[in-house]
Amino acid sequence: MGRTTHARFPWVDYVVSGEADTLIGGLCRDILTHGRDIPAADLPFGVFGPAHRQAGYPAALGDLVPRAVVENMHALPLPDFSDYFAELQHSLYADRVHPGLPMEFSRGCWWQRSSPCTFCGLNGALMTYRQKPAAQASEEMIEMSKRYGTSRIEAVDNILANDYVEKALPRLVALPEKLAIFFEVKANLKRDEVEKLAAGGVRCIQPGIESLDSRALKLMGKGTTAAQNVQLLKWCRQFGVRVIWSILWGFPRESDAWYAQMGRLLPLLHHLQPGHAVRLRYQRFSLYHRAADQYGLTLSPAASYRYVYPLSERDLADQVYYFEDSEDDDAGRDFRALDAKRRPGVQAVIQGMDAWANAWCGLTPPILSMRDTGDEIIVEDTRNVAAEREQRVKGLARESNRPIATAEILL
Repeated sequence: MGRTTHARFPWVDYVVSGEADTLIGGLCRDILTHGRDIPAADLPFGVFGPAHRQAGYPAALGDLVPRAVVENMHALPLPDFSDYFAELQHSLYADRVHPGLPMEFSRGCWWQRSSPCTFCGLNGALMTYRQKPAAQASEEMIEMSKRYGTSRIEAVDNILANDYVEKALPRLVALPEKLAIFFEVKANLKRDEVEKLAAGGVRCIQPGIESLDSRALKLMGKGTTAAQNVQLLKWCRQFGVRVIWSILWGFPRESDAWYAQMGRLLPLLHHLQPGHAVRLRYQRFSLYHRAADQYGLTLSPAASYRYVYPLSERDLADQVYYFEDSEDDDAGRDFRALDAKRRPGVQAVIQGMDAWANAWCGLTPPILSMRDTGDEIIVEDTRNVAAEREQRVKGLARESNRPIATAEILL
């Protein structure tokens, strides 16, 4: 994409393909000294300059485009947000803005290395995963929070590093005033891991839930099941962790019957945090893009790009990130314009997710919980599908359903 931008738009002088952290300083000094006349041989690996338009572009293995890569994340400096906070201080809306600090602790995805999700195009063709040491990550969060006077940390990582729960969180748990942290995570977290995340100040997560049907999840290569996803939603509600998640639809070889079944089950989950129904988009570098023929796809650049880039179809195919299946009758349509008769299952899920979100619009979200008083179990159920708002279980029935702890738990 960067190479095509450079080759087709001559007013772009230099393009860095990949990660510029360690080369950008030297590159800028050279540009200030030599302008547009830096010889191709003197440009860092992964940088395209005016000289390449005459000499030709360098090639590399894989997708044939060289990329600069930072191998040692340990040595990268902390981001400097001082200009932003100086501007914010003088803003008329300063008292209404609650900034979060974007911070990076890893690059790549450790799950992608072994079993990439079919739809994911993040990280390009670069499959290497790198992370900062856990101890460094926690100390950097604390340092940045003190420096800018905000507790909100917004991790931009693709996925939470495997060892951070055990090695980074204890330092954060010990803080007298907790941070408020966001992380993207894999959806197969265990109950004790969610509890530790909450205790360490992780207030919001974006897990790769993607579906509540195990067959669809297998089709995506997620490595999780519908039961694991529901369990995660339950534990997050129980421990006070907000969840941002979606149900994706529109996959090659999926069955509408899966969604019809899913749609019937959604009302049972209204006591858990709702997500959104989102149509699949084909991304560059995903398995669907790299092996389109294997999935029966005929991909072409998404139609909207043609209104932006004055390029040929061939160049456009090299330029864009999102693609559409030209054989899909619904390509480019808004999901609410789908033919309900052709995809009734998907329509049921879309409507079911809307109803779920509406159930959470009030002051008190629906709840399904049980509390053991010692003599009986009290089940509270405020879902719309509840047969009774409260049920009391005693005797042998109580013993067979008694929770491990006597505190109130979510069902």
